[in-house]
Amino acid sequence: MKRTIEQVLLFCVVLLAVAERVLGGSLDAVAITNIPEPGYMEAYVDPVFKTTVTRITGFPGSDIPNLSGKWAVIARHHYSKDAAWNCDQSLLFLERHQGSPGALFLDGTTYQPLFGRKEPGTETRWHPQKPEVMVYVKGNVIGYWDVRQDTTRIVAGFPGYSEFHIGPWEGNLSRDGRRIVIEGRKGKDHIAFAYDFEEDRKYPDLILNDVADVDWVSISASGNYLVLNGRIKGQTSDQTQVYDLLGTKVGSLWAEHGRPSHYDLTIDDAGDDVAVGGSRSGPDDGRVIKRRLSDGKITVLTGGGYASHTSTRNVNRPGWAYVTYQHRGPTWPPYWDEVDAVKLDGSMAVERIAHFHTKRTDYLTESHAVPSPDGNRVLWASDWEAAKGRPIFTLVAQKVAAGKPTK
Repeated sequence: MKRTIEQVLLFCVVLLAVAERVLGGSLDAVAITNIPEPGYMEAYVDPVFKTTVTRITGFPGSDIPNLSGKWAVIARHHYSKDAAWNCDQSLLFLERHQGSPGALFLDGTTYQPLFGRKEPGTETRWHPQKPEVMVYVKGNVIGYWDVRQDTTRIVAGFPGYSEFHIGPWEGNLSRDGRRIVIEGRKGKDHIAFAYDFEEDRKYPDLILNDVADVDWVSISASGNYLVLNGRIKGQTSDQTQVYDLLGTKVGSLWAEHGRPSHYDLTIDDAGDDVAVGGSRSGPDDGRVIKRRLSDGKITVLTGGGYASHTSTRNVNRPGWAYVTYQHRGPTWPPYWDEVDAVKLDGSMAVERIAHFHTKRTDYLTESHAVPSPDGNRVLWASDWEAAKGRPIFTLVAQKVAAGKPTK
């Protein structure tokens, strides 16, 4: 009997699910334990996964220690793809503290508030190699912001350009901090271009006028590719096209909707630039997949659950991606309301870390889990399943003692 390609691929996913059970990824659905909401700086042990979880932001209206200000109703980080810790993990950045002071910087280990700042540009990102520095963009300039001294230095300006963004909102620097992709405008043109900090070199403009809807554009982890996501051709959204630094297409359009979606960029165990995220199209709908930038090759990484957001900000723990499971609920077992680490080598290994205790009533109640650079800690936003999704505070799970490698 003949089988369609979709049937064959679905059969492969079933086999991978079996492999996941054998090779260490648990396929057992687990109940979410009802436990009391933690107090500020209070730690508890996740009763299911046995990790230690600490609440690092306070109750709305209470004083912020060491600072002149009150904790806001919303006190959380930005997004799963935007690193919260700096590269040496000495500082932790909570961009979405919707009160005064606004953006908060905490000690990266003790979580004590250190200072509040007003961001100098439209967007900021931690520099991957300079612990005191965030890269910012504003208007038509790229600059460095020393967050401790609260001083800025313009690195490069581009007359004739405007409305610079890093993505917007979902772009990153290359892993070595050398390159970035800027999205913006030049006259009537919607453009993006790569910039090399070391060579002070601007690469050619990629003209985006014909792209129906640009969601974001970013440099790859290696710094060798531009990655564009949005509605690129036809009526399908969440598509991806890869380019080289000169703007030449690399491979064909990833024309399916969200294959992958809400993904992050990293380098896998084979040394390839890859996108890692949850698939939104068959035959691997809901599964975590990686897709090689050079040719679009797909590898399915999990056999269950419905992945929402992915983060690979664990740059010093290569070979893993951290996955938020918050959408679809327990009807897509076994992972739900939890953060897990997924191995990128195709072995189907999954580390289950902690439950979120988040109801998800709107965008800001999405947990958007993001790991520390060494992968030993994971941060997320939680409303503790409040009926109206407020207040929103920040939790951190620690897998092992700080500084020790995770096996």
